[in-house]
Amino acid sequence: MKKNPEATALTRENLMLAFWGLYCQKKIEAITVKEITDAAGYHRSTFYEYFVDIYDVLNQLEESLLESIKEEVVKRLDDFQNEEFIKGLADLYESKGKYLSVLLGENGDPFYANKLKAVMRPVLLEMFGLSEGEIHTAYIFDFGFSALLSTITYWYQNNQNLPSKELLILMRSMMMNGIYSEIQRINPN
Repeated sequence: MKKNPEATALTRENLMLAFWGLYCQKKIEAITVKEITDAAGYHRSTFYEYFVDIYDVLNQLEESLLESIKEEVVKRLDDFQNEEFIKGLADLYESKGKYLSVLLGENGDPFYANKLKAVMRPVLLEMFGLSEGEIHTAYIFDFGFSALLSTITYWYQNNQNLPSKELLILMRSMMMNGIYSEIQRINPN
């Protein structure tokens, strides 16, 4: 008997959302398959039709998010110097930022930042015309990318106390003009 693709996708999504609700509250080690299936309204056996274990759910969520982020950045590469790039990233933060905040937060995956860097490295190196073989490239990339991730995490931990577009403009300005120019802008003394 063939399964209905829409129902299959919905079941998988419901299980992932149930997992996500639990993962937002506690570490993965404390989550059980029973909790996920109870929250989603399915039998335990249904979970195993879609996932090997709880870590597989997390991995699939992470991979989906990584692909979404990469697609959005690639789509906006030509707009890097203008407002469309900022708007596109602001929209991405609004739709996917809650996932980033948890994955990069204290209950999140300690390796997620490295996964994100690995996916984005070739895209950003191409965007800025940097060569992987040049010794300074690794330092430039790691400094810039770590600063961006840390800033985004800080923003979510502080209840998004700036509008996403304003945060992106600030981050872009610091990346393009340096941190010191922003310090001078807010404290010209």
